[in-house]
Amino acid sequence: MPQAVEAACREELRRAGLSGQGGLVRLLALLRTAPETHFGFAEILRMAADTGLTATHGELARQLETLADHWLLSRLVSTAAEPVFDTVTEPHSHLVYEETAQTVDLHVSPGTLLEILRQALADLPDEVEILIRFRRG
Repeated sequence: MPQAVEAACREELRRAGLSGQGGLVRLLALLRTAPETHFGFAEILRMAADTGLTATHGELARQLETLADHWLLSRLVSTAAEPVFDTVTEPHSHLVYEETAQTVDLHVSPGTLLEILRQALADLPDEVEILIRFRRG
């Protein structure tokens, strides 16, 4: 893993009031360098094992919750049985395709989001479910 990524992650952790050492920095760097931004817990376990990040199931779960509690990851509302995390922490919308379990980020204006919703409801009125989550400040 590039040292610049680890250094940036250490700084993010310190700004959040966490230690910039140990497992948290390695986990955050692993997630920040992944090509995707949405991860289920099982996928994170596999990625950790594949890269030699040694942590028990429970330790990894606690580390992910710590990162989410400090706004370094976001928790996604999901139909999955396991927790789903997003490495993009600024507020944005998502499209979730239940059939394929695909989550797509929508970085669009409120007007564009409303148009997407109008079109989806017009095209598939019985297949669209809308969830609005109010994030804590």
